[in-house]
Amino acid sequence: MGRRSMVRRQSSEGVLNFLRAEDQRLVPWKNGCGVTREVAVYSDKGMGPEFLWRVSIAIVNKDGPFSIFEGVDRTIAVMHGDGIILHSGGNSVSLTPTSEPHAFKGELPVEASVMESQTTDLNVMSRRECFDHSMERLVLKNTVAIDGEADETLIVFNGPMSAKLPAGLFSARQFDAITGIGRGSRVYLFPEGESEVFVIRVSAKPLSR
Repeated sequence: MGRRSMVRRQSSEGVLNFLRAEDQRLVPWKNGCGVTREVAVYSDKGMGPEFLWRVSIAIVNKDGPFSIFEGVDRTIAVMHGDGIILHSGGNSVSLTPTSEPHAFKGELPVEASVMESQTTDLNVMSRRECFDHSMERLVLKNTVAIDGEADETLIVFNGPMSAKLPAGLFSARQFDAITGIGRGSRVYLFPEGESEVFVIRVSAKPLSR
């Protein structure tokens, strides 16, 4: 059995963790045009230096091309700012803070236009041959339980609320995150008024034979 097959059998589950925005690692963009904050990343040295999946937050303050990621599925959502317009293959998609997350293939050439001021966006990327991912935008007014329904579930906050983890009660702010929610785990969220979160789920694909 090759190492690639072994990676597909692995779960990417981590340790359930509350992560402040200021503790997220800064990483230069692949195209050198900016910096992103890494919320979570999963990689395997046997598969090479690139990530197998990654969740990050980036500030886009000028027009320009997105980095090319061959064999990667991407999903993007606007968290703050006026929004961006993505241009690819003669088509354009406008994304604002009220838009649903937008999925596209990482190998496609994409040009981004900032609508007015700088925009903060949430990005999820996963290697297509190894992992599937989803991103869901939730506007909360009442207490809700988020269950671990994938190999790893992550929550990225876009407003103030409290979160109950096994380690205790945490007060979340915009861009904070909870990572490492494995199958069978549950996190309770208590919004302050109306508040928004993004729920991301990542699972390894079944081993192909």
